Amino acid sequence: MKKIAILFIGALFMLTSCEETEAPIYDGSQTLAYFNGTSSTLEVEINDSNTIDIEIGASTISTSDRSVAISVDADNTTAASDIYSFPSTVTIPAGEYFTTLTVTAVDNGLTTTPETLSLKIDSIDDGGVGSSITHSVSIVEICPIAATFAVGDYTLNFVSGGIGAAGFAPALGTGVTVTLAPGTASTERIFNVKCYPSFGFANPPADFSFSLVCGTTVANGIVEGQASGVGCGGSIAFGPSTPGTYTVGDDTNMTLIFAEDTAEICGSVATTSYTLTKL
Repeated sequence: MKKIAILFIGALFMLTSCEETEAPIYDGSQTLAYFNGTSSTLEVEINDSNTIDIEIGASTISTSDRSVAISVDADNTTAASDIYSFPSTVTIPAGEYFTTLTVTAVDNGLTTTPETLSLKIDSIDDGGVGSSITHSVSIVEICPIAATFAVGDYTLNFVSGGIGAAGFAPALGTGVTVTLAPGTASTERIFNVKCYPSFGFANPPADFSFSLVCGTTVANGIVEGQASGVGCGGSIAFGPSTPGTYTVGDDTNMTLIFAEDTAEICGSVATTSYTLTKL
């Protein structure tokens, strides 16, 4: 009962504090239907489909089934209508406070850039009103990565870019053997490498992280808590740039592109590219 009371009070406050809303005003004597949460993420594997369950609640209990009507909040939706589907009504059973709305999404032109489906509650049986607070579903394409994919020894070769003229001091060296290992997320890979080895400094190696995202590599840079150990009065940092590439299902060759000197302590930000070739 505590959970219901907290949600009810929060929804009531937001409704009564938004004087400009066009939704029916909740006056305290009606039943209020609401989403239990304001957002969720629906991940869809490439060339597949997936579902997510969203809980819908009512502020009162009833001795009979009640129908809740749901529709798309078009003003805040970017997802095309052929990407998603959901029933226009769901039923809260007699004697219950909650029901579930199931949203289905298909990879019909999805990309790794999320699309938004915004849902709203239009009405509930017995004269109640729907909360004006919508629920946003972020629909995104993902590509599962096996734990053994892109793992093991690779040759890291410098291609272009860098803060030095014509890349005279490659950020991660070149012709170096590195060992790729899984990171915290299933799509993350980490390798340990000495930064700017051509300078001959005594800086310790650091862990460099990147992610595998449906045919692209996304550089994350040196993992938190570590540093390149080289810089102009500070330590040069690396970060995301334009994505590199890999072939889905084939971890033989990859390109890695990252932004070098993101804090501009040694000049302007540079774009640096490498190749990773499996040994």
